[in-house]
Amino acid sequence: MFSHRYGYRELPKAMQLEELSSELRREVWNTTRAFLNDQRAEMGWEFCFPAAAAAFVERIFGQLLEKAEDEIPTSYDHVMNMTKELIWAGPFHAVLDLAELMINDPFTGVSFARTIAASFDRLGAPYSVDMSQQPFEFRPHASIAQRDAIKKAVEDIRGSSMHGADIHLRDAAKHINAGQFADAITDSIHAVVSVARTIDDQESKTLGPALDSLERVGLLKHPSLKQAFKTLYGYTCEEQGIRHPLIAESAANVGLDEALFMYGACASFAGYLVSKHRQIGQ
Repeated sequence: MFSHRYGYRELPKAMQLEELSSELRREVWNTTRAFLNDQRAEMGWEFCFPAAAAAFVERIFGQLLEKAEDEIPTSYDHVMNMTKELIWAGPFHAVLDLAELMINDPFTGVSFARTIAASFDRLGAPYSVDMSQQPFEFRPHASIAQRDAIKKAVEDIRGSSMHGADIHLRDAAKHINAGQFADAITDSIHAVVSVARTIDDQESKTLGPALDSLERVGLLKHPSLKQAFKTLYGYTCEEQGIRHPLIAESAANVGLDEALFMYGACASFAGYLVSKHRQIGQ
C-alpha cells in the first residue's frame, strides 16, 4: 500500500497507539453482537431483552455514559444500534472502555473475555488484555513517549543516506504485523548493522568497529555506554547472515513482546548512530 511504501504508517500496528483498525472494530462488534443476540427473547413480532439482560445493559451503559441506570434505554433495536455505532465510529478509548466493562461483568463470563483478548492478539492491536488477574485490563504495548521516540528515530534514518536501514525497519514492521516475529528481529538487527557498515570505513559486519570509530572521534565518550551497546547487540555476523540464540533456538520462543522490544531498541540505536554519523561529517 502507498502509505506503507512511503512511510506514512512506518510503525508496526502494535505501536500505533490511540488507533483501532477497522478489522479489530469488526471483531469486537461481531463478538458483542453474538453475545447480545444470545440474550434476546421473542415478544410477538419483535425481540426484547429479558430482565437479566436488560439489567446488564443498564449496568454497562450506565457506567460508560455516566448516567443513572434507569435512564438507559433497553429496547433491543436501540441497544444494538447504540452499541454498533459506538464500536464502529466511537473514539478508540470509548471502545476500550466498553470492552473492558463487558469482559469484567459476571454476566458475560470468562469465555467472552477470552474471545475479545484473542481478537486483540491475533490482529496485532496496540493494546492487549491482561487476564492475569481480575479486573481484566487493557494495556498498551508501548507508551506514547516510546512511540514518539521510535518515530523520531525512524524519521532520522529515513532522512539520511541510510537507505538500507530504512528498508530493514520497514520489513521488520511488516513481519511484526504478519506475526513473523523471528524475521522481525532479524530485520531489526540488520538495520543496525547496515548503519554500522556505512559508518565504518572497513565495512565491517560487526558493530564493534563502528563504535570504536565513534569513540576515536570523541562522540561516544562514556566507556560504559559503549560496553552496554556491545553487550546488548553482541550478535555474531557470518556469511549466512545474523545469528542470535533467540532466533536460532526456535521461532516459537519469539513473541510479540520480544519483536517489539528489538524493533524499538534497534530503531533507537540506529537513529543514535545516524545522529553521531552526521556529527562527525562522514
